[in-house]
Amino acid sequence: MSVFSAWTSFRNTMRSLRNGEFLLRIRADKYYVHIMYLFLLMWVTILLSLQVDKTLTRVGDNEIALKTLRIHHAEKEAALVKLKSASAAEIRLRELGSPATLPDEPATIIKSR
Repeated sequence: MSVFSAWTSFRNTMRSLRNGEFLLRIRADKYYVHIMYLFLLMWVTILLSLQVDKTLTRVGDNEIALKTLRIHHAEKEAALVKLKSASAAEIRLRELGSPATLPDEPATIIKSR
């Protein structure tokens, strides 16, 4: 096969692609419906994979938000438990007539024996 005939064949193939006659030239026109169905399936697959990717991204963002909210909830719950136990101790001390009260500041130095 000479270079000229290869070039001519390539040029004819490109023209047939441009004009939409390529399937007729390779005698695949009887499979046109199958080819169109294949392209439709490819597009649907691409669109579904994009939707799945978007959903997984949203799920990841929601997991991060939930983790932050769980931490915040745990901090609030610990503060409420601390307030409840401290106020109960203060009420009990008052009932017993003790002058001791809850400290205003946390202890900074702990003496060891």
